[in-house]
Amino acid sequence: FGKAPKFPGTMAIGYLLQHYVLTADDPALQHAVKSLDAMLDGGIYDQIGGGLARYATDDKWLIPHFEKMLYDNALLVSVLCDAYAVTKNNRYKAAIDEIIAFVERELKDATGGYYSALDADSEGVEGKYYTWTWEEWQELIGSDEILMSYFGVSEEGNWEHTNILHVAQPAENIAMRMCLGSIDVLNHVAAAKKKLFEAREKRIRPLTDDKSLLSWNALMNIALSKAAMVLAN
Repeated sequence: FGKAPKFPGTMAIGYLLQHYVLTADDPALQHAVKSLDAMLDGGIYDQIGGGLARYATDDKWLIPHFEKMLYDNALLVSVLCDAYAVTKNNRYKAAIDEIIAFVERELKDATGGYYSALDADSEGVEGKYYTWTWEEWQELIGSDEILMSYFGVSEEGNWEHTNILHVAQPAENIAMRMCLGSIDVLNHVAAAKKKLFEAREKRIRPLTDDKSLLSWNALMNIALSKAAMVLAN
């Protein structure tokens, strides 16, 4: 999808997946899943609370413009449904569930419709709600080698002296290096995510753009309908 800024090309990925289903063209499938995996591993995806930011400001999906839009997340759920239907990769199922949980938790109106977006900044600072200083990380997590390796956390940080959490190393690689089971690493990461989420919930949230747009709600309706069918949920 070219150089920065990089927007999630969900409709192009959906096209590649449909092309693969019709033609069995493996390069189309590999390009689609490589792109999805890179986004899900990147800072553009909220590793703690689920949901996709609007675009990445770098070439590697690491540094997002932190605004979260309803339509981006609806389109991502739809294409992840296609990817899961083709591959049966449980990673995509987990991401579908996470994104829907984020939308239900943070963008749903009491009447049942969905709001448009969350702002990028809080307390006048872009990304403050989502990033972690070394001091915050040390206080909450400490010098945990598994989690620092997995989330790519360091004292110097990866963006303006803070850390944007991303999947820097796969759990399988960390498990092999540390002579652990992959499931043990994944369980450790899951417990840390819960702890980080609870701590983050105490911060001042970005403002909500509480417009409720018919077209964007229609996209979310399609996404939920596809998820219900593909996941039999």
